[in-house]
Amino acid sequence: MALPEAQPAEVLRAWQKDDLYEKQLAGSLARLLPSHQVSNAVPVSSLLYKSFTTLKDLQTLGEEYSGIVQVDDTYHKLPSFSSRLMSILLSAFGENLTRSLLSRMEKQVERNATLKPEAQNAILVVLKALNNIVPQVESIHRALSYITRGPLQIGKTVTGINYVHVRPAAAAYYAHLRLLGVVTLLHAFISCGQSFYQAKKHMDDMKDFPNEVDNSKSCIACLEEIVQPCVLVCGHMFCMNCCYGALESCPLCRTPFTKNTVVPLMNYSPGTM
Repeated sequence: MALPEAQPAEVLRAWQKDDLYEKQLAGSLARLLPSHQVSNAVPVSSLLYKSFTTLKDLQTLGEEYSGIVQVDDTYHKLPSFSSRLMSILLSAFGENLTRSLLSRMEKQVERNATLKPEAQNAILVVLKALNNIVPQVESIHRALSYITRGPLQIGKTVTGINYVHVRPAAAAYYAHLRLLGVVTLLHAFISCGQSFYQAKKHMDDMKDFPNEVDNSKSCIACLEEIVQPCVLVCGHMFCMNCCYGALESCPLCRTPFTKNTVVPLMNYSPGTM
């Protein structure tokens, strides 16, 4: 006889408990790590917490508190080791890996000299918009879980892991969770729409940028008057503060450059020729 499927409120309660314990572990771990590694405390704590519970076929503290157990998509067996491992890795590092992949794609596009500047700008803006909506993907999945039931983590959904009750669950009214799911879904869609709107607006603004700035008296990067002009390897000119500052590629054509290739233009004032 199959055990009853876990209710959304029980799954949510277990997830909240586990999230609390993982954050406490991350706080303790952050105090032990060097400052430049503090950002890794959250995924590492999630990996450690789940490795000593889920990966060993044990309930997490939250699952034990709620009286639920992980099962595979048949609802008759415990998840396989490979499914549990993949679920843990996706939950701990999925967002970071996605952001890293998008950032790497951005750098490749910036270094691609065969693309036209307009195409480069369009692709970069779309990649940045996708990077901004990565957190909203998890929110959309969580909202759908509130409405249709199922695990709250994307990793468990991908690997086919579900939950069943191992003790009688108290009767409860779950309409409020469905309402929460609808509100969360609307908020996530609005946030995604804003990200794409900002990306489109930026693309429209980029169309107004000139491809050559030799006759301009203003630096395109900082929009200030060019007092000490410098020229890059691509031929575009900017002020010295921008060239020797945070810029790593030309803001107009996206050509990468190094500081030792910047050529200061002595005794030259933009717009005089």
